[in-house]
Amino acid sequence: MKLSRYPSAVIALACSAGFLHADVVTLKDGKKLEGNILSETPTSIRMKYRLTPKIWDEREFQRSEIAEGGILKQKPEEVEILELRKFSPTPDLMTAEKYEQLIQDRLRPFVNRYPGTKEAAEVEEMIKVAQEEKEKVVAGGAKLEGKWLSREEAKAEALNIKAFGIAAALHEKAEAKDYSGALKEFDKLTDPRTGLPASIYYPKTVEEILGVLKSYEGQVNQMISNQPTLQKMREDSTKKLIEPDLSRLNDAIKREKENWKNTFEEERKVTRWFTPYKYDLESLKVLAKTITDEIDRLKAIDLPSITRVNAALAEVMRADAKAATDRAALPKMAEAIVAGETAAATVNPSSREFYRAFFGSYRERYTYFSQTVGAASGQMQPAAAGSAGGSSAIAGTATPTTDDKVAAALAAATAPAQPAAAPAAQPGAAAPAAMPAAQPGAYPQQAGYPQQQAGYPQQQAGYPQGYTQPQAAAPAAAAEEEGMGLMTMIYIVVAVVALVVLGAVLLKKKKK
Repeated sequence: MKLSRYPSAVIALACSAGFLHADVVTLKDGKKLEGNILSETPTSIRMKYRLTPKIWDEREFQRSEIAEGGILKQKPEEVEILELRKFSPTPDLMTAEKYEQLIQDRLRPFVNRYPGTKEAAEVEEMIKVAQEEKEKVVAGGAKLEGKWLSREEAKAEALNIKAFGIAAALHEKAEAKDYSGALKEFDKLTDPRTGLPASIYYPKTVEEILGVLKSYEGQVNQMISNQPTLQKMREDSTKKLIEPDLSRLNDAIKREKENWKNTFEEERKVTRWFTPYKYDLESLKVLAKTITDEIDRLKAIDLPSITRVNAALAEVMRADAKAATDRAALPKMAEAIVAGETAAATVNPSSREFYRAFFGSYRERYTYFSQTVGAASGQMQPAAAGSAGGSSAIAGTATPTTDDKVAAALAAATAPAQPAAAPAAQPGAAAPAAMPAAQPGAYPQQAGYPQQQAGYPQQQAGYPQGYTQPQAAAPAAAAEEEGMGLMTMIYIVVAVVALVVLGAVLLKKKKK
């Protein structure tokens, strides 16, 4: 028997079944008490109710204290279904395994406990929806911001899907005031080697993380302010103790420091956002400086331009996913490349270099698709200057106006049909290049990030990571045209050998 992945939740739910019915009593002063009515008399009721979210109290109330119609009794299923309704609609980016866990651990047990109730019928419908959505996920689909993407669409949105998942985890930790955890998630999103800064969720998350940094800054500065007082209080407490209590306290302090130091050293190897220790003033100041520097860095980002560039890149990726088979996607890809490069030309130099690798890769793919799709349909599509297949605004070359560039790009993508010449009729023509990689994997380093590590191959000059530099074509064909053909040379060699053998035989006979 397979055990539930949520054993504690299921056990707690089963053990508390007798307390699940929530009674609500409204007093005449307007105060509402939620809990369980334990007993009733004609003049009073005894109730166990929540004094605070975590503290329960029990007392007797006179009916004269209760408002008219102020006693509302709920059944267990009416209370329990409130939690299940939080899964309708289901969260974004759930895996097939999570759907199965939801069905088996939460929904089906409810139906089994309360068969025949209207709440059970509601949950049965939730099970049906969860099963249907699970099948979509198994087929390669994904739910993003409440919208379902097909397998092909999910592939095109792969970068944004990954970024959305990180942004969601960041938001959850920020809501829980786990500022260090939220910042660690943000570092995943800003690492240029992953390409995630090019996602549409990166600029949105920058705004949220600035609020997190401000809150964390206040928290750490308060710890710095409190440290001298805390340190003095500890020292004063130590002076008042005698053996063996003094030794026990000193040993406890020593162990605490050693444990923090070990954790600190391990965390510093992988993150800037180490766990603060209220007694270590030096590390607190380092953390405060890191927070201040990060705030300054993020404030300097041109978010409107970055937002425009990343939105254009998203359009490029969507068109790229269809360009191999759909000629109509090529104009959209060209237009988005040009729009993105135009916007990227206005950002800071470091970001410009980051985007150059992306757009360079997609320009090469655009050219490849233009040639292959055009050849398949009997049409060739030459790249015009300033178009997506030609010069690049982001590369710092001559930049015509945006309208001119888009027009040129569209012209390149929708050029009039040209008769497709047979390959044999074009001596010396290069064979079609291998399709370039869609997303470069290595990017220029930015301040605050570790240098390139093992496992991240260095980028070839002039070519994005993942794109192999074209090799010079073998000159065999040219050599045959300029001189003697290979087969002719073989025939001559064979004839010479035959003559030598024949001459030797004749000479031998003559001597005899």
